[in-house]
Parts: sequence; structure tokens; C-alpha cells
Amino acid sequence: MKKNLLILLMGAMSVGLSFGTNDVELLTKKQDSILVPVAHSAGKRLTKGTWLLGGTLSAKSNSLSDIDLLVLDVEGFDQRAFNVRVEGSYFYKENVSVGLGLQYGENKVDLVANLLDNSYTRNIRNFSRSYGALGFIKNHIPISSNNVFYVTNQTELYYGYKSGPSETYIGEILERNYAVKHSMGVSIRPGILVFLTDDFAFDLNMGILGFSHSKEDVSYEYPENNPPSESNRKKDSTNKSTDLNLKFDLLKIGFGFSYYF
Repeated sequence: MKKNLLILLMGAMSVGLSFGTNDVELLTKKQDSILVPVAHSAGKRLTKGTWLLGGTLSAKSNSLSDIDLLVLDVEGFDQRAFNVRVEGSYFYKENVSVGLGLQYGENKVDLVANLLDNSYTRNIRNFSRSYGALGFIKNHIPISSNNVFYVTNQTELYYGYKSGPSETYIGEILERNYAVKHSMGVSIRPGILVFLTDDFAFDLNMGILGFSHSKEDVSYEYPENNPPSESNRKKDSTNKSTDLNLKFDLLKIGFGFSYYF
């Protein structure tokens, strides 16, 4: 009888110890999951086979009045302009991608000025829309060990189309023209890329150098009730130009976001 009671007591103690051990392990796991935070993930290695989708916005606004220049007195100048770019590319090797892009922009200008020592006043109103397509190669240079920060450089070949009307009041005479401009060229856009997560990044870039060739067709119209003299009328014209552009412009600075997958 004593032998049977001893066996039962030892069995109960072993079962109790096994349950106690399981409870301790479960409690330890719960405490570890609570005390150890999940680290925030950011940065990405841009390997071959990665795809990129992104977009940037550029804009500027100017409002000036009563400015005296050498041969021009500006009574008022108001400008509103923006430009949107959407791009997609494929990394054919590490940190280098090739892609295509589209862009759209609008530019509106109102100017009132006195020319040649107030001899006559000009009131100019201009509005234009621009469309563009581009192909590019984009280099990404990592500047941090965790691949969060990159310096980028985009070399692009582009085609642009711009059109819009313009009205000019020379005294009391109204002159209207409509311009259509085709352009193509090469430009360079350096920038900075910062990953906010492991796939999503902030993109800042700026066009600092461009070589372009353009052709512009301009047609003129004058109202029948108050036309200028024949000698003061302008004839339809075609203008061609080749430019190396180094001028700084806010419309060349793009702020946007990119998604890498």
C-alpha cells in the first residue's frame, strides 16, 4: 500500500512540474514579444530586375508691380505655371535603369508695361500648354551603407510640343497670335533619392543642362473693326533655334515620389 501511494505521488509531481515548465516558457515568450520592438524597415538595394514607377511636380508663381527698368516700366506682372512628369523604368543592371516618361505643363502670363519712356503701353496675355515624351538612362549611386540615400543622375532624350494663344494690346490696337512649337534635345537631371520604407522613396531632381533644337510656327490675326496699318502688321513666320540652356528655373526642379518593386 505504501509503495502504491509513493508511485502516485511521484507521478503527480512530474505532471505538475511539466505543466509549470510549459507555463514559464509561454510567459517568457510573451514577455519577449512585448519587450522586443519591431524595427522600421527602410532602404533598398537596386538590383537587376527591379522596376521603378515615379512622378514629380514642378511649379512657380510670380506677382510683381511698379518695377522701373532701363527701357521698361513694368506696371504689373503675374505668372502661374506648373509641370508634371510621370516615369517608369527597368533596372537592367545594379543601380542603372532605362525607361520612358511623359510630361504635361501649363503656363499663364499677364504683363502690363510702358516701353521707351512711356511712349506707348503694351498689355500682353499669354497662355500655353506643353506635352512631352522622353527616354532616359538613370544612374543611382548609394551614399549610405543601408541603401537609404542615393545620388541620382538622369540623362534623357526628349521631344516636346507646345501650343497656345497670345494677345497683345499696343495702345488701343489688338494683336493676336497663335504659336505651335516642336522641340527635341538632350538634358541632364541630377538629384537625390531618400527611401522612406523598403520600397517607397522621396525624389528631388533638377534639370541643369540641356541642348535643344526647336521650330516654332506663329500666325497673326487682327480685328477687322480696328486693324493697324499695313506697315505695322506682322506676317506669319517660322522660327528655328538651337540652344544650350544653363539657365536656372523653378520649373526645372521636381519634387515627387517613387515606388520600387
